This record gives sequence, C-alpha cells and structure tokens, in this order.
Amino acid sequence: MKLLEKYSLPILIACLLFPLAMPNPIVGYAATATMVVFAFIHKKHLLFILFLYFPARPLFMELNNGLTYTGDLIILILFLSVLIEKVKNKEWPTANYHFTIPFLLFCLVGVIAAFITGVNLIPILFELRALLVTFLLLYIIGELHLERKDILLFLEGMLLFAVALSIHGLIEKGFSRTILIPDSWSAWDLPPINNMRIYGAAANPNVFALFLGIQFFFSFFRFQAAKKHRVWIFLSSALIFGTLLFTYSRGTMIAFGMASLLYIILTKNKPLFLYGLGSFLCGLLLIYFPISFTSSNDDLSASVPVDTMMIGSLPPEGDQALSKRFSEIYSDESLSQSTEWGRLYVVIKGMEIFMDHPVIGTGLATFGDSATLSFSSPIYQEYGIGENMYTDNQYIQVLVQTGLLGLAAVFGFVFLTYRTLLHSSNRSTATFTICLLLAALIAGLFYNILEDKTFTLFFYSCLGFCLQKDIFSKD
Repeated sequence: MKLLEKYSLPILIACLLFPLAMPNPIVGYAATATMVVFAFIHKKHLLFILFLYFPARPLFMELNNGLTYTGDLIILILFLSVLIEKVKNKEWPTANYHFTIPFLLFCLVGVIAAFITGVNLIPILFELRALLVTFLLLYIIGELHLERKDILLFLEGMLLFAVALSIHGLIEKGFSRTILIPDSWSAWDLPPINNMRIYGAAANPNVFALFLGIQFFFSFFRFQAAKKHRVWIFLSSALIFGTLLFTYSRGTMIAFGMASLLYIILTKNKPLFLYGLGSFLCGLLLIYFPISFTSSNDDLSASVPVDTMMIGSLPPEGDQALSKRFSEIYSDESLSQSTEWGRLYVVIKGMEIFMDHPVIGTGLATFGDSATLSFSSPIYQEYGIGENMYTDNQYIQVLVQTGLLGLAAVFGFVFLTYRTLLHSSNRSTATFTICLLLAALIAGLFYNILEDKTFTLFFYSCLGFCLQKDIFSKD
C-alpha cells in the first residue's frame, strides 16, 4: 500500500493516458475503475487528475468513450470517501457551508418546475449532474488538509499541461486542423468566421479560452513562488496568451480583462500588470503574428486564384482578424443575424416564455441547457424553438427555467459567496476567487457558465481552498 501511495501520481497519469492509445471502451472503464480506487489511497493526487481531465475531456472522450464519466465518478467517490471519513472519525465539517444553500434551493426550484412542466426524470437528473458534479469540489477541497507543497504541485502541473494544450492548439491552427486531432473533428463543416479559431482539446474555442485565461493567472502565482526557472515560466505565459488570442473568444477576453483589472486594483499588484503586459506583447509578437501570417498564406495558396475569388471572402490576417471579431459585435449584419437566430433571438424568445411562467419558470431541462441538447424539451413545440438551441446566456436560462425565485436564489448565492470570501483567512486566494466570481458574472452574458465544467472546476476548487485555514502557512 505504501508503494502505491508513493507512486500514485505517475500511476494515475498513466491510467488517464493509456486508454488514449487503446481506444477500446473496456480499457477506459478499467482505467477509470483503477483511478477511483486511489480515492482511498491518495486523495490529493486523484484530485489533481481532475485538473488534467476536464480541460481536455472532449478529446479524451473522442479517443476513448470509456473515459466519458471518469471525472464524474472521481468526484463522487472523493466526496463519499471524505464523507465516510468524517462519519467514521465523528468529525464535524471544518468549514461553514451555509452560503451554498441558495444554490441548492435554485436547483430545487428547477426540479419542481420541471416536474410541473412535464419533464421526465432522466433529463432532470442529466441537468442536475451538469450543475452539481463540480460543485461537490467545494465540499471536497474544503475538508481536505492541503499544504503549500500540494498547491505548488497543482500550479506546476497545470502550467505544464496548459503549455502542452497550447502547443497542441497551435499545431491545429498551423496545419489547418489536419493533424493531431480526431478525424471526426477534422471533418467538421465550420463557418468561415469559426474556421480561423483554435478549438483545442476542449473542442470549443470559448471553453478553451476560459481554461487558458485561468492558467495565465496561475502562471503568475507560480512565477512569484519560483526561485528558479522564472524565464521559462514567463515564456510559458506568453505562449498561453498567444494561443488565447487565436480563440478569438470575445466574451472570455472581456470577462478576464475586467477581472484582471479588478485584481490589480484590489491588490495594487504592479508586478502582475507588468507580467501581463509583457506576456501579451511577447505572445502577440512571438506567437500570434508569425503563426497568423503563416496560416493565412497557406490558406490563400490552397484556395482558388485571387482573380476568381470575392474579395470579401478573403480571410482576415494578423491584427485584422482579432480587431474584426470585436468591431463586428455591433454591426448591422451581426445584430440582424443575432435577432433572427442568435443570442438576441434567445433573449427575446426567453422573455416570451418567462412572461408566461414568471415565478418558478418552466424547470430544468426545458430551455437551452445541456439536457435539451440530448433530450427533447416539452415546451419547444409550443414556442416554435429548434431542438438544438443552446442559450449561451446564463441569465436568460436561469430566468426562464427557474423564474424570479430561481434568479433570486442564484444572486443570493453570489452575494453570500462574496461575503464568505471577504472573511476568508486566505486573503490572496480569496481575492483571486472574487475576481473569478466577477469573470463568471460577466461571462454569464455570453455562455452557460454554470454548466462549463472547466470554469466551475477551478472556481469551486478555489472557493474550497478559501474555506480552509491558511493553506499557504503550512509546510
């Protein structure tokens, strides 16, 4: 047992990666079962595996669908093992979790409304899983006795992983999605506006951008703590920043831009400002412009002759592509398309449904959430909504599905979380988590942030860290 505990981290990493070379689902199931056992051998190392799994989960699932529920099972087993230990040792929880009650009430309102609307049990459970699986990390990490060395291991491991995924994403961009990605992904028929974006191992440019944005912050903390290799860490952050620019994720850049500004104001952290400015400039000059120029030339050389091509169809190059993504937000064409089938359409249709169900809404799994992509919603035919609609707006989704009562519960959770963070003894982590909370509130205008496993993985984990006594004072 001691030998397994000593080598638990390399064993767990091998269990995660081995099924990728052996695509049989049985291999994935066996690897998952092996990893779950380590909840009773080395919880912290098993927890670390989650930070490798969820950011690349779509790629893992595509290469071996036996890994589809690996992260969910790890979290559930970790939660149960922590709970069993508390009961066995007759211990009370070491943190105050009263502030989480409004979020659980939000889920309860959604379940009750869903049953009233006529949603089946399976879609409801499917959506509860999307909302609550990573939420359990708040309790798990809140009860684990993390030490400084554990935090440094997480930061160092995540930086290495972020570098690996960034390089993978740049190869995807440089080779026009022809190598190192599954054949089914290469065959995607993407519109021109999305074809230039890096989708990464997350198979979604917005999710990938959220991951890279968080990793940039983590790289700074690792930079501050490092006594050597600081140049390598800085160059890694430049690589991450340069890759982030290729996602062209406007919502993420706005959300993390505001969160970064708040963090600098709250901490008066001039080194972070200089670190961020240097990373941005190096990422722009060393990563973004060279690869953008190369890939644009490749696209043109492989296309039809210029004299037979409409000028408007030429791909934007360099800073033009990035600036165009932001300038077209309020263009007449974008607003028209958004009103017909985009985000404004979702808001307008959502308000129509909300006016009919203002108190508790229509329930979970009824309007543009993860469940409705897999199961039919009972209200879509009545309101003339297409089956594959996804809201990409957390606020309108909450308002439609849980009404004013659910929206009040969510904001109650936000307020109580903020108050809890203000009283945390982990001042640096608490400040960072407050900035993540702001990023979530802004990103909620563009994404269903509560269902984003990558963002909630880090947010609830940081929140759990803040509930402990000062972990950075431990040896």
